[in-house]
Amino acid sequence: MARRDVCSRTPGGAAERSPAADLRRGAERGFTLIELLVVVSIIALLISILTPSLSRARQQAKGTVCLARLSEFMKGIVAYTHDNQYQLPPMMYNVNASPASPRHGWSEALYMYLYQDRDFSFDEDFPVQRNRDGKYELWVCKEAMPIANTTGHYRVYEYTWSKGALDQIKPKLPVLMDANPRVTDPLDLRRPDIPKEHIAGLEGEAYIDERHYGGANYAFNDGHAVRDTALKEKLAEDWDLDPLTPNR
Repeated sequence: MARRDVCSRTPGGAAERSPAADLRRGAERGFTLIELLVVVSIIALLISILTPSLSRARQQAKGTVCLARLSEFMKGIVAYTHDNQYQLPPMMYNVNASPASPRHGWSEALYMYLYQDRDFSFDEDFPVQRNRDGKYELWVCKEAMPIANTTGHYRVYEYTWSKGALDQIKPKLPVLMDANPRVTDPLDLRRPDIPKEHIAGLEGEAYIDERHYGGANYAFNDGHAVRDTALKEKLAEDWDLDPLTPNR
């Protein structure tokens, strides 16, 4: 037997379709072009609203990982100093007696101390700091690309590291920080630090890289790490943040 829609009648005798019948007819009819365009517009609007938030969330996560790694570095450096008469790892040294030999530095010395291993190249400069072949993940800041074979995502601050010991460094001065990972200058390629004259990037290429929302991450001698948007400018104006000792 054929199925019929259930209808009711008004007092005047006119038939009135039931809501169920209307729904069935609407389903059979489908969406109009205007209705589809409205739905597509709403979806596009939601995507445009959510995409910046998701992108910012990813960047924040990368910045948090970077801070955590700087803190890990400082824990390792503190442990190193306790076992080495409170002296910092050597900032830079040649792998043999020849001045023209490859250079290693604080990263390679710290790696040997932490991992009790020397599984890095002795034929090139700073292989651990530069994450050669992607083997040294701790030395990678996810916000700085490319990940492998850079010139180093992190560098020590020459002014503070030259003090030789953590307890000789002012608490307000950074020890380790984000650095430009794409150095091509021949002189800066032969060093693992940020010279005080290069901080702002006006001279040389080994400068502080503000890659986290217009700020850089810094680690200090008490082991904590923070993101700061103003410290680079302050250090460029006053290397030791002491108004009584102007840059010279």
